[in-house]
Amino acid sequence: MKQPKGTERSATRNRRPSKPPAGEVRRRHAAVPPYAGPVKGDQTRPDPTRSAKPAFDPDAAARTQQPSGEWPDQQAAQPRQTGDPQEQYVRLRIRVRGDRLTVVDSHLVDGPLAQSTTFHGANAYEVTYDDQLLHAGTVTDPATQRSFPSLDGPEELRGHNVTPREIYEFTARVPAADVTEETRGGIHVRLHRIDDPTTTDRLGAAPLGAQLEGRLTQVAELVGLPESTLPEAIEARGGRTATGR
Repeated sequence: MKQPKGTERSATRNRRPSKPPAGEVRRRHAAVPPYAGPVKGDQTRPDPTRSAKPAFDPDAAARTQQPSGEWPDQQAAQPRQTGDPQEQYVRLRIRVRGDRLTVVDSHLVDGPLAQSTTFHGANAYEVTYDDQLLHAGTVTDPATQRSFPSLDGPEELRGHNVTPREIYEFTARVPAADVTEETRGGIHVRLHRIDDPTTTDRLGAAPLGAQLEGRLTQVAELVGLPESTLPEAIEARGGRTATGR
């Protein structure tokens, strides 16, 4: 049956909230007042999880001073003492002339001495005592002098220029505890040419030439270290340096 015009619109309007009849009051929830903190004058309870700082006691503070009532004079910082020899090593600057090696300088370095197990490059050195390996390492092209090419120069200078050196130097290292007045005469320093680059898991106590036999060729050897390489001699002349320098 067809609804009279305007009936649906009237039903929609009837679903809207209507104004309460006169004399009735709509129920509303009371608003919760915000908390503004304690009111002045209220007694506060202490927090049991916190401990109060004790009051300053001038008598107790005075007892920590000297009998004269003054603090002692500041003392100058003491110089750093020599470290454990196990945590030091001697750095040797060695000059090569043909098949002869000469120590030209030495320094005492603080810190442990790590042992490399990779021998790549041109040369390697080893330091031994009574056929016991003390330390070994690689030397990168010590006998080679390289120069930049000259693009505007003669034809022979435009390429990469490499000149062999007859006299050159390299650095060797040895634990400081192994360099003593009794042992320095029996310490050997050998310079090898690396014929076959190699990497090993670990090095034993035998000389490097024996452990890597067939991969190295000895170039020069030094027998005995001078007295100037003793740790106490280096310390006396001020040749001690910080770690890694």
